[in-house]
Amino acid sequence: MTTLKRAWQRLTRATPGKTQAELAEKYTHFQALLSANNQVLTLMADMEEKLSGDYLFDLQYIRAAVSQLHQETGKLVDALNGLGGNRYQGLSEALARVSREVEEVLTRRREIPVAPLVIDFEALNATMGDVVGGKNANLGEVKNRVGLPVPAGFAISTHAYKVFLDHNHLAARLTALLGHWRLDDLDSLARVSEDLKQMILAAQVPPALEAAITEAYERLAAREPRRPRVAMRSSAVGEDLTLTFAGQYATYLNVDPESLISRYKDIVASLFTPRALFYYKNKGFKEEEMAMGVVVMPMIQARASGVLFTRQPDAAGQEAAFINAVWGLGRYAVGGVINPDHYLVAYQPPGQVLAQTIPPKEVMLVCRPQGGEVEVPVPPELVNAPCLDQGQITQLVAWAATLEAHFAKPQDVEWALDETGALWLLQSRPLQLPPPKAPDPPARTLKDHAVLIDHGTVACRGVGAGPVFLVRRDADLKNFPAGSVLVARHTSTKYVTVMPQTAAIITDAGSPTGHMALLAREFQVPTILNTGNATQILESGQVVTVDANYNNVYAGLIPELLELRPKQNDLADSPVFQTLKNVVKQIVPLNLINPEDDAAFSPSHCRTIHDIVRYAHEYSMREMFRLAENEIDTAGEVVDLDSGLPIKVRILDLGGVLKRGWGRKVKPEQVDSLPFQAFWKGLTAMRWAQAAPAGVKSLSSVFVKGEAEVAQGADPWRDQSYVVLAKNYMNFSIRLGYHLSTVEAYISDQVNDNYLTFGFRGGGSTPERRERRARLIEAIIDHLHLNHRRKGELIEARLAKYPAEQMAQRLTLLGKLTHYTKQLDMVLFSDSIVEWYIKDFVQEHVGK
Repeated sequence: MTTLKRAWQRLTRATPGKTQAELAEKYTHFQALLSANNQVLTLMADMEEKLSGDYLFDLQYIRAAVSQLHQETGKLVDALNGLGGNRYQGLSEALARVSREVEEVLTRRREIPVAPLVIDFEALNATMGDVVGGKNANLGEVKNRVGLPVPAGFAISTHAYKVFLDHNHLAARLTALLGHWRLDDLDSLARVSEDLKQMILAAQVPPALEAAITEAYERLAAREPRRPRVAMRSSAVGEDLTLTFAGQYATYLNVDPESLISRYKDIVASLFTPRALFYYKNKGFKEEEMAMGVVVMPMIQARASGVLFTRQPDAAGQEAAFINAVWGLGRYAVGGVINPDHYLVAYQPPGQVLAQTIPPKEVMLVCRPQGGEVEVPVPPELVNAPCLDQGQITQLVAWAATLEAHFAKPQDVEWALDETGALWLLQSRPLQLPPPKAPDPPARTLKDHAVLIDHGTVACRGVGAGPVFLVRRDADLKNFPAGSVLVARHTSTKYVTVMPQTAAIITDAGSPTGHMALLAREFQVPTILNTGNATQILESGQVVTVDANYNNVYAGLIPELLELRPKQNDLADSPVFQTLKNVVKQIVPLNLINPEDDAAFSPSHCRTIHDIVRYAHEYSMREMFRLAENEIDTAGEVVDLDSGLPIKVRILDLGGVLKRGWGRKVKPEQVDSLPFQAFWKGLTAMRWAQAAPAGVKSLSSVFVKGEAEVAQGADPWRDQSYVVLAKNYMNFSIRLGYHLSTVEAYISDQVNDNYLTFGFRGGGSTPERRERRARLIEAIIDHLHLNHRRKGELIEARLAKYPAEQMAQRLTLLGKLTHYTKQLDMVLFSDSIVEWYIKDFVQEHVGK
């Protein structure tokens, strides 16, 4: 007896309700698997999308995504084991293995190295960024290996920071606060920042660290003519190395010896300002990587100060350096408060000034006798005077050439000129340059478009467009709309919190060498500074196009300019991007390709989450396909389909399919199953042969036995068809004569869940006609664009991940094909007639 016969004989003898409950439970597992499968695929797609560089994300996003992936993949594997009677424990082991590998990538830590609490500059070099932070390491490199004049000084190490945290039991509390704050939760940023800063400021500096700092200062003081006040500056891990952190952390100038310890805590606390937290989150640093070193050096009583770029930011290919200068201390040179002197200086001949701007400089910063800084008027004779003479300009350009050759990349240098006329190097870090200039538009100014602003200083080249958003105070940033053009009076490093979603920046004042300009280039935001009156000309909500290639701001959106923008991945070098990239390598690649290769398509060969999902989805469909044939050991109540056609169909409802009021028989219209209705529509669309005259057998009688024959003792199971149904699911084994077709389908709004399978096994004819019939079915299935394979007269076909409407259309065509082929056994007497019937079906049904 056939498997079909045995199964349905058991159905008639079993305890009512038991099989229906068992099958419904398995179907519940199947639905859970499909739901988890869809969730995992959505998560993987989102993670890949983040790698495009067009989206803002942080480590919290990666951790949350990985956690959800583990959870949903676990549900998927559990559902498969529930569906398959726990036959897939090997897949559970594969998931545990892959999950460990993903977690290892995600939790790799940069350990703070054990080191002395303080280290003199003479012992530092560029390889010690993890030990003393980036700024200290670079200063040591310039002093000891490049040989340029750097003041004596010492570094407070990152290990000292760890000792400070451990002494006060702060590490776990910091990690907890930072770990729960998400980059997209700007509302809580200020609260988290304040909590962290107060935690640091209330802590005690360990006695050993306090003693080490004091002793280092005394050594430094012994080398100076008099006990110096000092400059104390942040030197965080990563700062001034791969990333600038420009303006994010604290600097204190003219610090007296009695304030060293309190200022150390202030600088550590600056790790947790709102803008620094946002910057660290955006760049993807982990909590343990937020280690702070501190620079301590004698205070230079500066006559003038400024910044040296070894390349001009908006003309990096030009063989020239760019210098700015202000009177007094250098904070105004980088803070965008006043307009500094600008010098564009050639490398060859050395020191030749190609262009210079000497604006009036009304005020300057100087050291206060009691400590700190104070703004004072510039002496009248210096207001319009240049800050540098030719000799000093030539010396700075020589530094530029030496530094660029040593570091093999452009440098951003801070310098000071003391009262004796000596130049000192106070900082050297990589210079963030804008991308190569976009292709030139047809003209400098587009004549057919209204120009609102045509002046200013380009800080970062590019083109951006969007509605104007006027920032008049810091609180305005909280409501900054993504894709807007930020317009403000002054530059500010606080704008970093919205730069990832900013189309462009325009300010009334500011310098291209200021901190904000550095950040704009790092985030590749087209930026025009020093326009003088942008906040008066532009109105909030007004749509503008900012052409920061040519200093033009146009009214409206200009697509031809926007098309010139080069595609950039601004996050490609950031730690968060690299972490996500490495995590995705353990999640997304697919190694299980061919499900027909049983040796390779196995749990032991799963290397990624995607492999596990692929295996589970494949075997879940196999489990469902053989569900009715192999898993029905006991039976629940089934009903007959009252179709009016010469075909006997029995229905097993997995829940909620048959409309109320049905008895032992139901009509097709009472079956609330999407795949069934689609398939039945095709099956009944074809003309079924009616009763033939006496003594003549109808065509249907060739393959369908009538009720009279059954009553007279014919095998009641040979022509029995059955279908297992749910609202979105159908497993239909339809037998017509010697032909058995099995159609399984799941159709829903979730495209990733949708699939259908079709199987055909024939018989009851000559070998030649059976071969022709199989060839005909294979050819028509090929026209339906189903993946298929044929072995003799056994045909298997499959389609997956199409929208519900298209899946239903294919099922309708399979219904038509099922009936069409059953009536052809007697007419397939030649190969040519096979081709005719293939063409007939395709033209009549597929072509519609």
